[in-house]
Amino acid sequence: MRILSPITEAKLHCKNVSLFISKYINSMYSISQTHPSKIFNFCPKCGHNNYSFDGTNGFNCASCKFRFYINAASAVAVIVKLPDKRIILTKRKFEPRAGTFDLPGGFVNTMERVEDTVKREILEELGIEVTNPKFLASFPNEYVFRNISYFTCDMAFVCEVNNVDNMKAADDVAEAILINPCDIDFNTISFPSIVNILKEYLKVRIVT
Repeated sequence: MRILSPITEAKLHCKNVSLFISKYINSMYSISQTHPSKIFNFCPKCGHNNYSFDGTNGFNCASCKFRFYINAASAVAVIVKLPDKRIILTKRKFEPRAGTFDLPGGFVNTMERVEDTVKREILEELGIEVTNPKFLASFPNEYVFRNISYFTCDMAFVCEVNNVDNMKAADDVAEAILINPCDIDFNTISFPSIVNILKEYLKVRIVT
């Protein structure tokens, strides 16, 4: 009977855990043709092609030992609520999913607070100011832009406004509409994460 040393057993254990995590994450989402692992074949540091995806959230270069992570990017989606319970939906002007309805919001800038992102995006896209954003929920999303997938964590906030008389669609918004959440056709909504956010809002609103 072969007896393994404690160090060897520890290495095998770590390897098995890594394989388990990789299989678990891959089972959660299928790797599409726009996934970074299908696009990037060379190390950005040394240029060698001995560069591979680890199956979870990063790339490893066997030549220079460089490791590059593809962790989720932070983004916000905002439910702007009026006193009559209607909310604002925005129509996307550009790809991806141009022409579909979305919630106002966008990516968090480098070194920016998420709460400040909420205020900035609403001002940029709708021309109105919001205060006191309240966190609702978060959902993952795969955002395909110019044939490359960007993985995001879409954080939803609720903001109340008294009126939207000065609202004007701008930036990457083609149109802004007011709608009762119960009347939303989810087939017209841009991304699964936004559908999930709206459904969560409806659930919470009914409960409260």
